[in-house]
Amino acid sequence: MTVKRDNINYLAVGSFVLAMGVVLLYGLYRITGQSGKGDEYVTHFGNVAGIKVGSVVTFEGYEVGNVAAIEPVAHEGRTRYRVALNLRKPVRVPSDSCAMIAAPGLLSAPLVEIKEGAGKEMLAVGGEIRGVAGANLMESVATLAGQLSEMTETGLKPMLAQISRRVDSLGSSMEKNLPPAMDDLRATMARLNTTATRVESLFNEDNRKRWESLLGNADEASASALKLSRELHSVTKEVNDLVRDSRSIVNGSGRELEASLRRADSVLYQLESAGRHMNEFSRQIRENPSSLISSRPPAEARGDEK
Repeated sequence: MTVKRDNINYLAVGSFVLAMGVVLLYGLYRITGQSGKGDEYVTHFGNVAGIKVGSVVTFEGYEVGNVAAIEPVAHEGRTRYRVALNLRKPVRVPSDSCAMIAAPGLLSAPLVEIKEGAGKEMLAVGGEIRGVAGANLMESVATLAGQLSEMTETGLKPMLAQISRRVDSLGSSMEKNLPPAMDDLRATMARLNTTATRVESLFNEDNRKRWESLLGNADEASASALKLSRELHSVTKEVNDLVRDSRSIVNGSGRELEASLRRADSVLYQLESAGRHMNEFSRQIRENPSSLISSRPPAEARGDEK
C-alpha cells in the first residue's frame, strides 16, 4: 500500500511539472510574438543593432506585431538588411509611411516603429515600408561619452593643469610677498594708531577750550575789522569834505587864501618844533632809558621851587 501511494505521488508531481513546463513554453511563445500569423510587410535598414527575430513592432506606439525575419542583402554595393514585419493586428498602412528602429526608454529593448504617413493610398499586404535611420539612444549615449572623453582629454585636463600651475605660482608668490606686505601693514597700522593718538590729544578738553577761545577772538577781530572799515569810510568821507573845502578856499578870495597859508605856515612850524622835541626826547631815552622811571623836573620848575 505504501509503494502504491508513493507511485501515485510521483505521478502527480511529474504531471504538475510537465503541465507547468507546457504553460511556460506557451507563455514564452506568446511573448516572443510567434503566436499567430498576420499580414507581412518588409522594410530595409542599414543597421539592425538591437533588434532580432521576435522584436516588437508598433504602429504609432501601438503594438501590432513582431519581427518575423532578418536577412542581409546586397544593395548598390553595400550591405542592407531586409526585415520582415508580421502585423497580427489589421492596420491600414499609408504608402508614404516609414519604419525606424527606436527605443521607447533607456532600459527598454529596441523595437521597430511604423510612423503613419499622410497619403490617401494604402500599402498592400506584402509591400515595402520605407526604412529610415532612427535615433539610437545607446549610440547617442556612446557618442556623447566619446565627445565628453575627448573634451576631457583635449580641454579639461590642460585647463586643470594650467589652473594647478597658476595656483602653485600664486601660492609661491603669496608665500614670498605676503610676509613683507604684512610687515608693511603692521607698520602702517602703528603709524595710524600714533596719528590717531595725536589727533585725539589735539582735540582734548584743554585744546578744545583754546580752539573755542581762538574762534571767539577771531569773531572779535572780525568785529574790530568791520569797525575799522567803517571808521576808514568815515575818514574817507572827511578827507573828501576837506578836499571840497580846499577847493572852495582856492576858488575864494585871495585874502582868505593868504590867511589860510599863514595858518598853514604856523601849523607847519609847530609840527617842525614838535618833531625836534620828539627827536630830542628819543635821543635822551636811548642814552638813559631809566629816565622814563625817575625823571628830573625841568630847570624852570627847579628855579620856581627855590
